[in-house]
Amino acid sequence: MADQHTIAFVPTRLNKAPIVFRGMTGREVGLVAVSGLLAGIPLGIIGWWAIGMIAMLPTVMFVFAGIAIWFGGTLMRRLRRGRPETWLYRRLQWIAAQRGFNSAGLITRTATYRPRRDRSFHTGEPL
Repeated sequence: MADQHTIAFVPTRLNKAPIVFRGMTGREVGLVAVSGLLAGIPLGIIGWWAIGMIAMLPTVMFVFAGIAIWFGGTLMRRLRRGRPETWLYRRLQWIAAQRGFNSAGLITRTATYRPRRDRSFHTGEPL
């Protein structure tokens, strides 16, 4: 039994990242916003070329970021339902590893492994 100076139970949710907006954590909001900014670049360049105002580029980029954050929250909730908090980051690492950017050291090769019991461990001769 714990004495009066020991915490018997610390909830695990104290270590979780807080939900900031539309079911996303702060890092996820940033990730979705940056992807929206990048998605708005092509249309912003087309708008800049069509209207002739360079201000179209950042305007369209920020509009796309806002749209991505607004609708991305719903998508993120659906993707993460029932999965751990680190699922999104591991999934992105896995996608990068499949494309040759394996900085996380993930195992990407599929193989069948079995213990070799047909030879003696020290001598290499059959049992």
